[in-house]
Amino acid sequence: MEHTHVIAVRLAVRVPVNASGDLVTAGRRIVERITAVHRVSDPQIRGLEPGLNDTTITLEADVEMVGDRGEDLAVVRRTLNDGVGVSVDALEERDDQRTSSRDSVAPEISL
Repeated sequence: MEHTHVIAVRLAVRVPVNASGDLVTAGRRIVERITAVHRVSDPQIRGLEPGLNDTTITLEADVEMVGDRGEDLAVVRRTLNDGVGVSVDALEERDDQRTSSRDSVAPEISL
């Protein structure tokens, strides 16, 4: 299994008017077409600008990057900006690499 990094992103994504599904699903699909992106989790629309041929959405999400692409935020920015219809507004490395509920431990409470 390849190493992955989770990055919190805010992206401007151009969604064509004829895209199937809703804007969130279409925006997720566009970002997931980028080769280094493994998965887009928890996408949320934070803004939209309708246009004649497309709608530009501001999409906030956690993006799981494959391999070494997520280690350097400058590389992540370049990689995401190379995606068709995608431009990066903000990036933040996630400290909490996702774990399943089976792996999580309840915090200790001291009185």
